[in-house]
Amino acid sequence: MKVGSFTTTNDKGQLVIPKEMRDALGIDSSVTLNLVLAGNGIYVYPVEEFITKSETENSYAYLLEKTKGKWADENWDEVEQNRSKIELEASKSRKNQW
Repeated sequence: MKVGSFTTTNDKGQLVIPKEMRDALGIDSSVTLNLVLAGNGIYVYPVEEFITKSETENSYAYLLEKTKGKWADENWDEVEQNRSKIELEASKSRKNQW
């Protein structure tokens, strides 16, 4: 176990990140932090790029656009038609088994 700095929380559960750690990570009041539960602890790290509602009215759409991944170029009308067709065929197949 690595030993860094020890701190306690106040009545509201808030804690102070020691100055030397904030300085090393470039954390100030304008930096957004991500907190992740990891085992029996919390992993805290600064987020370089964070989209908030105040940055753009369509921030959720912007986030989806940036992270669209594998299905970016799918023709969704065609996908929906194929899915419906497959579901109808499966339904008919189950019905015929009765």
